[in-house]
Amino acid sequence: MLKRIAKYFLHLVLWCAIIAAVVWAAMLSKSHKESSLVSATEIDIEGGSDNSLIASESVDWWLKQQGVHPEGNILSKVDIATIEHIVESHSAIAKANVYTCYDGGVRVDIRQREPIARLRISDYDMYLTDDGYLLPAEGCHSAYVKVITGDYKPLFDAQYSGYVESIVQDSIASLERYIAELERGKIPHLKRHIENNKALREVKRSSPKKSIFDSKDKHAILVTAYNEHLSQAIAQHTTNKRAIDADIAAIEREQEWALGLRRGLLRQAEEFDSMVAMIRYIINDAFLGDEIVQIVATGGESEPLQLAVIPRSGDFVVDLGSAERLEQKLVTLRRFYDKGLSRIGWDRYSRISLRYDGQVVCR
Repeated sequence: MLKRIAKYFLHLVLWCAIIAAVVWAAMLSKSHKESSLVSATEIDIEGGSDNSLIASESVDWWLKQQGVHPEGNILSKVDIATIEHIVESHSAIAKANVYTCYDGGVRVDIRQREPIARLRISDYDMYLTDDGYLLPAEGCHSAYVKVITGDYKPLFDAQYSGYVESIVQDSIASLERYIAELERGKIPHLKRHIENNKALREVKRSSPKKSIFDSKDKHAILVTAYNEHLSQAIAQHTTNKRAIDADIAAIEREQEWALGLRRGLLRQAEEFDSMVAMIRYIINDAFLGDEIVQIVATGGESEPLQLAVIPRSGDFVVDLGSAERLEQKLVTLRRFYDKGLSRIGWDRYSRISLRYDGQVVCR
């Protein structure tokens, strides 16, 4: 019994010592932070490999411009949340983690987005990252990536930052709300149809019934008057029906226009995704990644997206056609490089077409 009590007592003493040590360490750490100035700020950027869009010097400058640079401040007064928010406000940065160190330093760990292509068409100059994110090139370091040129008309504006999927989802949701609103707009016109039909039925029900007290001539007069009234009611019913149908048809045309926009958005998004997948495929292929330097894109709005690539070797353009079966076309291109161009020469053709499934047409 005494041994058990002694054992429990020792456990209690041990736990009390641990709690006291933790409290003491916390108090010591708090005291240290309240009395120490930030000695250094270390900024570490992960990702980007040789194509970094930002540099630690830029981040350091942003913090100074915003007046939140930690150096010179008391360690406990460093506003970690604000620093993280400012750093993450740059569209090239996916995530920032800021924390203080016991040695008096502040560490800013940054994970940046990886650029895979640069869109340079018309007023557009923006980077496309490996996760499908788009950001304006302004304010970024130049990255050596594939360049997309041509007269392609994207479904986003030139200053957009974000995912294409977000634009599509927001736009489709807006269109669907508009289509539903138009559908609700049909209700008053459908009610007009009901009232119009009701008015004609009431006229038809008012046909005169011959009474035993009515003479044959009087009944004939009543029938003549009824037939004239019924003829006018039918004509008015037809006129009203045409007007109501025209109003409903106008709403349905507006709905069809909105549905057409919806179909166009989905098509553009699918084509853009196919182009991004193609770029990833090119980058991941050691030969094609080095050989293909430029992508030419046309269409994209009212016209389907058409793609071509410009290689580093030779003096020709490879026409890929639509955004369908792009991976298969690139496999065919690689096979043609290995078995065709290596024998006939690189400068014999000015244009190579892979538009047709499994065929290579040279001109």
